[in-house]
Amino acid sequence: MPSGFSIGDRVKSREGLCILQGSKKLEDGKFLFKIKTLDGGKAISIVSPPDILQKLPVKDLRFDPRGFSPITQWWNSHDALEMGTVKEIGNLYGALFGRVELEAYQLAPSLRILSKPRPRLLIADDVGIGKTIEAGLCILELLSRNRAKRILIISPPGLLDQWKDELYDKFNLQFEMIENASGLSRVQTSLPAGVNPWQNLPRILTSVEYIKKRNILDQVFQRPWDLIIVDEAHYLSESGTPQNPYRTKRTNLGIEIARKSRGLLLLTATPHNGYQNSFRSLIEYIEPTAATLVGDIERRTERIERARIRRLKSQIKKKDKDGNLVDAFHKREVTGIPVNLDPETELPFYREVSSYCSKVTKSALDSDDQHLISFAMQIVKKRMLSSRAALERTLENRLKALSKVEEREEKPEKTEIRDIQADLPMSEVTAERIAQRLIRSSVPEDEKSRKSEARIVRRIRKKLKSLPEQDPKIKALLDELHWVLDDDETEKVIVFTEYIDTLEAIKAALEGDDKFRGTWSVLRGGMTLKRRKRVQEDFALPTKRILLATDAASEGLNLQHHCRRIIHFELPWNPNRLEQRNGRVDRYGQDRQPIIKYLYFPDTPEDNVLNRLAGKIETMQSDRISTPDILGIAIGSGIEDRLTALDGETADPEKEADNYEHVFEDRTAEYINNVQPLLVSGVDVTKEIEDLQKFLEMSEPLIGDDANLESHLQAILGDSMMPVNDEGVYTIQVPRRFRGPNVDRFYPKVTCRRSVAIKTKPADVEFITPIHPLVKAISAEARQRLVQVYSDDIEYAPRRLAARESDKVKSPRVLFTFISRILAEGYEGNPELIEERIEPVSIDIEENMLSPEADNDLFTDRSNPGEADLANIRELFETSFVALLDKAKDEAISRLDNRRDELIEIRKQKAKALLDDLETFEEDRLKEIDEDEKLAAAKFREEQALFVFEEKRRKLDFDARREAVKMEIGQRKDELESFVKIFDPDPPQAISALFILPVGGGK
Repeated sequence: MPSGFSIGDRVKSREGLCILQGSKKLEDGKFLFKIKTLDGGKAISIVSPPDILQKLPVKDLRFDPRGFSPITQWWNSHDALEMGTVKEIGNLYGALFGRVELEAYQLAPSLRILSKPRPRLLIADDVGIGKTIEAGLCILELLSRNRAKRILIISPPGLLDQWKDELYDKFNLQFEMIENASGLSRVQTSLPAGVNPWQNLPRILTSVEYIKKRNILDQVFQRPWDLIIVDEAHYLSESGTPQNPYRTKRTNLGIEIARKSRGLLLLTATPHNGYQNSFRSLIEYIEPTAATLVGDIERRTERIERARIRRLKSQIKKKDKDGNLVDAFHKREVTGIPVNLDPETELPFYREVSSYCSKVTKSALDSDDQHLISFAMQIVKKRMLSSRAALERTLENRLKALSKVEEREEKPEKTEIRDIQADLPMSEVTAERIAQRLIRSSVPEDEKSRKSEARIVRRIRKKLKSLPEQDPKIKALLDELHWVLDDDETEKVIVFTEYIDTLEAIKAALEGDDKFRGTWSVLRGGMTLKRRKRVQEDFALPTKRILLATDAASEGLNLQHHCRRIIHFELPWNPNRLEQRNGRVDRYGQDRQPIIKYLYFPDTPEDNVLNRLAGKIETMQSDRISTPDILGIAIGSGIEDRLTALDGETADPEKEADNYEHVFEDRTAEYINNVQPLLVSGVDVTKEIEDLQKFLEMSEPLIGDDANLESHLQAILGDSMMPVNDEGVYTIQVPRRFRGPNVDRFYPKVTCRRSVAIKTKPADVEFITPIHPLVKAISAEARQRLVQVYSDDIEYAPRRLAARESDKVKSPRVLFTFISRILAEGYEGNPELIEERIEPVSIDIEENMLSPEADNDLFTDRSNPGEADLANIRELFETSFVALLDKAKDEAISRLDNRRDELIEIRKQKAKALLDDLETFEEDRLKEIDEDEKLAAAKFREEQALFVFEEKRRKLDFDARREAVKMEIGQRKDELESFVKIFDPDPPQAISALFILPVGGGK
């Protein structure tokens, strides 16, 4: 063994902290050391030289005159260590670290996830309430508690840049973006060869379109994630009706996400399609045992409430300047702009096109292609109601398919049709391509029918070309734009359309108008993320007044700070699409009344029905029914089929609107009875917000500035942290010992104050919080000295002792500090650190103890210390130090055991409520399956399809569902048992001692 080394010594090597297990002298004078790492327990052999092995100081706390440091350094070390400890606290903490003006209602999701054994929640707030901010606050809370190291965010492609920017701007969180194969290649260039970014990068932002690919999916989920966030999560839900449910590729992705994540946040404003099965599938991802939609209404509501949070704009309140709670969102104005058709030329033409679509649809009834042909005619009608340009191209494609065999195309895949029916997001190119295939493939089988339809289409095309030159809708749009923009030079308008052909026609009209030439921008699908961002930035300029946008480009547009007006060029047949568009300006941060208008043809039965529906939407919203709910009602009332079947030549627009309104009201009553009870919040939202507002006002750190962190950093960094001209802003030249991963050498402007951070941009002023890399590096350095006990100057005794005089003690005392750690059984059975705390324990020379509260007062007392004489300290404590330490350690162990018991009791109470509910869940869920089985059997008998093999298959299917329920129950019980399991803690480690003498020396 080399001189100075012994077996069992703590040593530092290139592997980190280790224990020396043995050594062997080699022939060339070198030594082979056998060591074992302290963190992972890995046995390693190294040769010295070239490797260097340093002996570390003894870890035990000892009385050594060389180990004293000035009291300010002792305080600084403990402050730095405290910044990096793991806290199991019930109240909000991480919200302090966001650079956002906190609203009370935004805190509710964070409090919900912190109260759960697993941080999982469906956030189904209304469009525009601020789900991204709520998700960011949840991330901060989990990060601050060390409960989420690996985080994956999945969003539609068009929202990736928005997520990346908001997470950085508002929460100081940097995520690596892997948007596609190019993004993956870009990230891999910064990593060692062969390293899988999905396994090694802690925070990743990716596209739902990219990771749903099978080969990518396998890489993404090789390791579980601590937290996964999915935006627009309704696309993961089960599609179809209760009688004909089906899974899309995204549904299967949802199942994999739920399986491979500990924490899960699903964000959507549209949690259902009007049917229970859609809503249930989202709840199952969050909490399978909450997805029972029958049984006692109170039990059902309580279960669902644990899995989701849902508030409508009309329920959200905020505090005004006088301290009163008022509506947080302005009530928007929604009005239609009627476009009157020339009764001699235009109106007969539109009626003829409508009649053509209706008759072709009816002629295909009971044929194999009934649904495809109906869908094709729906496309023709929608484009007719949009613009002449859109209709003309569609008629050309239809005529080619009817006239020439070689112009016909293969029918779209069933999955493609389902994606369109489910209104899944897709690029305009894809949507146009599928629409064209529908138009060119769904033609009558017999030649006579094809020729007859071709003659009608030719006649319609001829009449289309003979109509007055200007499209009446485009003229009405230009008139409205002139009226709005001429009247107020500060106003801007977003014009939405569903079709590229229509957008091009509007562009041409704007460019042909001297008033609007050069004042418009276009945002459409297919643009790169960089191009989208540039267009949005251009629209903020005073010179740009009009933004033309398609639905494919509307996702994620946040334009409330620049614009309050929207004009829908056509009324979508899907009410949710209308609301998604409106949400671009009617959202959190809008300080003016949103003004929404839409163009429609009052003399066509289709638009008259849609106009009446738009009015219903606004009325129902005032009754606290959201647009996603109305979407379900509209789908359930068969709006698309009804509009397609309408014959414009025979239908009376007003009568058809009245008829549909009656059907819609019947469906509304059915919805209110069956679906709405599942969606309505189980809590009093207004009272919850009032309580949160009080909580916010009482939680000083949340609304004030972190003065402690600022003063701690000033004390630790000294002259390296200097103030600049702006109050609360500093420049930091980072000392060498604090430089590490993600820590810059120099910060030109930083602040620790939220009041400064929320008024500045990250690029201008860095926001320093306890989860900032610099703070973590400072805390890690303090941990090395106090807990791990090593430094670069290892020849000196560790400086973990200090002394002071104080008027708060009457006799000499020593205050020992201990680091206490509590571990619980975590995800997949792995130990998880749930709390780490510095425990001060004081004892006088007569071995008298104080209460924990009194000890904490002594520990936190920063009053000017009197000088303590070291010789006096040695005389009083040197011989009794070990005995006093042992006594204090016994007290620290007792306090740690009490804290462990306290945490176990808290967790037991949470688990008991969930375990009690499991029994009722099983009972209710099995009843639900029995009812489903009865309905399925009745359906088979009705269709005379109940053969023996069908009977057997059906029984096996429902038996499997019952077994799945039992499996879910068993898994949940195991999880709850694990949640309560807190391990017996290791004895606290003594890390320092502060000798406190009464003023005057205490002799």
